[in-house]
Amino acid sequence: MLFVDRLHPKRQELLARIPGFLPYPAARRLLIRRAAGDSDRDEYLASMRLEVLWLGRRYLKRNFTHRGVENIDPERTYVITSLHFGQWGMYPASLFQQRGIASQMIMTGRNMPAGSPESYFWKTFGHRKQILSGHPGSYSTDGFFTHARRLEQGISQISILDVREHGLPQKEVAVNFMGGPYYLPRTVPLLARRAGVDILPYIGYYDVNIRRHRVQWFPPVSPQAGVEETLQRLVDCFEPTFSQHPAYYFNVLEHFRTRMP
Repeated sequence: MLFVDRLHPKRQELLARIPGFLPYPAARRLLIRRAAGDSDRDEYLASMRLEVLWLGRRYLKRNFTHRGVENIDPERTYVITSLHFGQWGMYPASLFQQRGIASQMIMTGRNMPAGSPESYFWKTFGHRKQILSGHPGSYSTDGFFTHARRLEQGISQISILDVREHGLPQKEVAVNFMGGPYYLPRTVPLLARRAGVDILPYIGYYDVNIRRHRVQWFPPVSPQAGVEETLQRLVDCFEPTFSQHPAYYFNVLEHFRTRMP
């Protein structure tokens, strides 16, 4: 299977020219045909990375459909959250491009080796595109209180639930998800509580039948209950879609069945 983020940066730059003359659905079919027999998960991992090269304003407007937008008050500030599922980082960007509801992605600043092909790919073709959400992406290395201050200033922050930052104790708690324990950091509910805002959950995936992403936005969740109860309410939102398309999970579910040391 071809994973574009593992190629030498010069080859990544060559592949980045493909969107100029080939639509993504056609490129995806060619990629999958090349890797016939690989697993559904490998198919997702490869095609999701490939699609990053196409992501731009026009693509985000035309190829993403949003449901549940009526649950969002454009005048309010949220901690926006999901799992590493589908094309998770660009669903809020598509919302901004289509509806003008801005937000800022908090990206991990610790989990990619400096100088690696993966680091080059995500920073060059992924992270820089977070400005399409309405604000340039920020990094988790900015610190908890910096992100809380941005919320207090009225900038919704996108913080993905299942981020395990290398080398940091994260005080995880267990919730029930997909028939077993699921250990998650407390960051999202604590950040929302500290800033006095609600949590806005979403999840999406690429539907091969319509050649577009389907994105679902759920009603806001208050962080005022306990951390475990809040996280349980969030993953309950995600489980129906997750259970129908488990291959679209970027992480490995079994890795989260045990608490991080």
